[in-house]
Amino acid sequence: MGGIVDSKEVGRRIRQFRQDAGLSQEALAELVGVSFQQVQKYESGHTTLNILKLQQIADALKVQVSDFFGTVPVQHVRLSGEEDQLLQAFRSIKNTEMRECILKLVGNINKRVK
Repeated sequence: MGGIVDSKEVGRRIRQFRQDAGLSQEALAELVGVSFQQVQKYESGHTTLNILKLQQIADALKVQVSDFFGTVPVQHVRLSGEEDQLLQAFRSIKNTEMRECILKLVGNINKRVK
């Protein structure tokens, strides 16, 4: 088993997942029912989260609670402007069938280009 994950590491992962989701601290705070200052404290590791709040944050960020404790560190991937636009547009599509169609379309385009 890995070592103990401290509040600073959990906070760093919250920040990373929040940024990956394209959410501001204010938006995350609203989703979990706290102030944005409280989100800042979570992300900095100054406040230790209770399990209920951690579950609410995980739900809001669409990740598993276990993702905050995984042994593989979260790595930040820099996206180009176009990649970021595409990702944000894709994430805004709520219809599962439509998302699957878009993935197939992109896959087919890649096959034709090669």
